[in-house]
Amino acid sequence: MTSSNHTTRLYTVAATVFVLFVSWAAIAAHPWKSAATVNAKDARLVALAQREQLLRRDMVLVQKLAASAAVSARASSSARTLQSRSATPVAATPSVKVVTLPPLVITRTS
Repeated sequence: MTSSNHTTRLYTVAATVFVLFVSWAAIAAHPWKSAATVNAKDARLVALAQREQLLRRDMVLVQKLAASAAVSARASSSARTLQSRSATPVAATPSVKVVTLPPLVITRTS
Protein backbone atom coordinates (compact mmCIF):
# COMPACT_ATOMS: atom_id res chain seq x y z
CA MET A 1 0.00 0.00 0.00
CA THR A 2 1.60 3.24 -1.11
CA SER A 3 0.71 6.68 0.08
CA SER A 4 0.75 9.30 -2.61
CA ASN A 5 -0.50 12.10 -0.39
CA HIS A 6 2.51 14.11 0.82
CA THR A 7 0.58 15.71 3.66
CA THR A 8 -0.24 12.28 5.09
CA ARG A 9 3.42 11.30 4.89
CA LEU A 10 4.47 14.51 6.60
CA TYR A 11 2.03 14.00 9.50
CA THR A 12 3.08 10.37 9.81
CA VAL A 13 6.76 11.31 10.06
CA ALA A 14 6.00 14.12 12.51
CA ALA A 15 3.93 11.80 14.72
CA THR A 16 6.64 9.15 14.62
CA VAL A 17 9.33 11.66 15.66
CA PHE A 18 7.05 13.00 18.41
CA VAL A 19 6.45 9.48 19.78
CA LEU A 20 10.19 8.79 19.61
CA PHE A 21 11.07 11.86 21.70
CA VAL A 22 8.28 11.32 24.22
CA SER A 23 9.39 7.70 24.65
CA TRP A 24 12.98 8.81 24.99
CA ALA A 25 12.06 11.34 27.71
CA ALA A 26 9.96 8.77 29.57
CA ILE A 27 12.78 6.22 29.57
CA ALA A 28 15.38 8.85 30.53
CA ALA A 29 13.30 9.81 33.58
CA HIS A 30 13.78 6.29 35.04
CA PRO A 31 10.25 5.95 36.41
CA TRP A 32 11.01 2.44 37.70
CA LYS A 33 13.53 3.75 40.28
CA SER A 34 12.19 4.42 43.75
CA ALA A 35 12.83 7.67 45.62
CA ALA A 36 15.16 5.86 48.04
CA THR A 37 17.30 4.64 45.16
CA VAL A 38 17.47 8.09 43.61
CA ASN A 39 18.43 9.79 46.89
CA ALA A 40 20.97 7.13 47.93
CA LYS A 41 24.58 8.26 47.74
CA ASP A 42 26.91 6.55 45.36
CA ALA A 43 29.81 4.80 47.11
CA ARG A 44 32.25 6.50 44.74
CA LEU A 45 30.93 9.94 45.70
CA VAL A 46 31.26 9.12 49.40
CA ALA A 47 34.85 7.96 48.87
CA LEU A 48 35.57 11.08 46.85
CA ALA A 49 34.22 13.33 49.63
CA GLN A 50 36.35 11.52 52.21
CA ARG A 51 39.42 11.89 50.00
CA GLU A 52 38.69 15.60 49.60
CA GLN A 53 38.50 16.07 53.38
CA LEU A 54 41.79 14.23 53.82
CA LEU A 55 43.48 16.38 51.19
CA ARG A 56 42.14 19.56 52.80
CA ARG A 57 43.59 18.49 56.17
CA ASP A 58 46.92 17.72 54.52
CA MET A 59 46.86 21.07 52.76
CA VAL A 60 46.42 22.91 56.06
CA LEU A 61 49.34 20.98 57.58
CA VAL A 62 51.58 21.72 54.59
CA GLN A 63 50.71 25.41 54.74
CA LYS A 64 51.59 25.51 58.45
CA LEU A 65 54.90 23.74 57.80
CA ALA A 66 55.72 26.07 54.91
CA ALA A 67 54.92 29.13 57.02
CA SER A 68 57.13 27.95 59.88
CA ALA A 69 59.93 27.11 57.43
CA ALA A 70 59.65 30.56 55.89
CA VAL A 71 59.83 32.20 59.32
CA SER A 72 62.93 30.23 60.27
CA ALA A 73 64.52 30.91 56.87
CA ARG A 74 63.91 34.66 57.29
CA ALA A 75 65.38 34.57 60.79
CA SER A 76 68.51 32.72 59.69
CA SER A 77 68.81 34.94 56.61
CA SER A 78 68.65 38.10 58.68
CA ALA A 79 71.25 36.66 61.08
CA ARG A 80 73.57 35.85 58.16
CA THR A 81 73.00 39.29 56.69
CA LEU A 82 73.95 40.96 59.95
CA GLN A 83 77.09 38.83 60.19
CA SER A 84 78.13 39.48 56.60
CA ARG A 85 77.55 43.24 56.90
CA SER A 86 79.73 43.49 59.94
CA ALA A 87 82.48 41.27 58.49
CA THR A 88 83.07 42.55 54.94
CA PRO A 89 82.38 45.78 53.08
CA VAL A 90 79.84 45.67 50.30
CA ALA A 91 81.38 45.31 46.83
CA ALA A 92 80.18 47.49 43.98
CA THR A 93 77.64 45.84 41.72
CA PRO A 94 78.75 45.43 38.10
CA SER A 95 77.09 47.71 35.60
CA VAL A 96 74.82 46.34 32.93
CA LYS A 97 76.20 46.31 29.39
CA VAL A 98 74.00 45.95 26.30
CA VAL A 99 75.66 44.01 23.51
CA THR A 100 74.45 43.91 19.91
CA LEU A 101 75.29 40.62 18.21
CA PRO A 102 75.22 39.89 14.48
CA PRO A 103 72.29 37.81 13.21
CA LEU A 104 72.68 34.04 13.31
CA VAL A 105 71.04 33.46 9.93
CA ILE A 106 71.28 35.68 6.91
CA THR A 107 68.37 35.41 4.52
CA ARG A 108 68.37 36.86 1.06
CA THR A 109 65.37 37.30 -1.15
CA SER A 110 65.60 37.40 -4.89
